Amino acid sequence: MTLEQVAVAAEIEDAASVRMSQYQRGVHTPRFNIAENLARALDVPVEYFYSPDDQTAKLLLLWHSLSEARRGQLLKSLEELP
Repeated sequence: MTLEQVAVAAEIEDAASVRMSQYQRGVHTPRFNIAENLARALDVPVEYFYSPDDQTAKLLLLWHSLSEARRGQLLKSLEELP
């Protein structure tokens, strides 16, 4: 997707490609409701945008891709670790 397409999907209207570029470069930080719209448009969890490192981001993406049943199984397995 182009920045323009993401902006449209996230319902960002004002100078969409400019604003998206500013978010991407860290010039501006989107309000949380905009981050939620971006997450929905990109099919990622909103927490992904706030992850402190690449490993956490990867875990969030993997978790997001799992079904509820698989999430439950994984949580149970993790809780059983020493």
